[in-house]
Amino acid sequence: MTAAIPQQGSSALGFHPVPKGRRNSLFNLGWPYLLMLPTIALLVTFTLYPLVQGLMMAFFKRGVVVVPQVPSTLPQYVGFDNFLGLLSDADFQTSLVKTVVFVVIAVPLNIVASLALALLLSPQTRFFAVVRTIVFFPSMISLLIIGVSWRWLFGLNNGLVNYLLSLAGIAPVPWLEQDTMAQIAMIIAWVWAQAGFNMMIFIAGLTAISADYYEAASIDGTSKWRQFTHITLPLLRPTMAVVLVLSSIEAFKVYELVVSLTGGGPGKATVYLIQTIYDTAFQKPMQAGVAAAQSMVLFAILLLLTIVQLRLSRSQT
Repeated sequence: MTAAIPQQGSSALGFHPVPKGRRNSLFNLGWPYLLMLPTIALLVTFTLYPLVQGLMMAFFKRGVVVVPQVPSTLPQYVGFDNFLGLLSDADFQTSLVKTVVFVVIAVPLNIVASLALALLLSPQTRFFAVVRTIVFFPSMISLLIIGVSWRWLFGLNNGLVNYLLSLAGIAPVPWLEQDTMAQIAMIIAWVWAQAGFNMMIFIAGLTAISADYYEAASIDGTSKWRQFTHITLPLLRPTMAVVLVLSSIEAFKVYELVVSLTGGGPGKATVYLIQTIYDTAFQKPMQAGVAAAQSMVLFAILLLLTIVQLRLSRSQT
């Protein structure tokens, strides 16, 4: 003998329909999650799935293309060998060091340039709005286009930069033909490309500072420089931290600008981490697993920077 199990909406005393108001509340409760489904599907398809697939590839010796009918292309499980191999991979270590040096130099310069532009262009007038739009414009175009433009500007014999230097009596500079100058050219072009976007972040931070602080400082006879160092900079610290982290992430991912400006040259002077990963995966046979391991190292670095950004954002709120 078995006991009857009451169904949903019913009991041992009979069926009890769910009240209409409660059904509406349940529908309203699930509606926001239903609206999130397309975003979650895109996130899973284009972010989580490639991430998991890349992590799995890092444990195999394989090429980019696997043909089941060709045994030599089948993946071979190698455990952590791809990660351990990076410890003796001179090309990977050299590109990683160059990338870190690029980040350490380019990011502070970008912050200084962005902050200077923000201080100069923050007045809310029509003229400065037009200038801000012009400065922000490079942030809206492809880095490939920016690289091609700067390649022309840095031309040795017909570039605009060397032409302006010649007017001052300075000999032509081999911007793209000499190792150190090519790295400097990369930094200049990257800072120019990123300054407009970060300028807008700094302007948002400046507008959030109450004018009462500056008015009180002016009444006390405080100089503009002391107002900047004792009011503006301390209150801009959270904004500056966010710009620092976002710029560092972008600098670690620099690739399009390298391809279009220097192509990694001269020699391998401007080959950074992303280009090394690309060359390893697509230029070397059966090295896609190694490239995946290199990508995981880059992912760990970016994840660490993202965690720092989230902690800074929480401390700001």
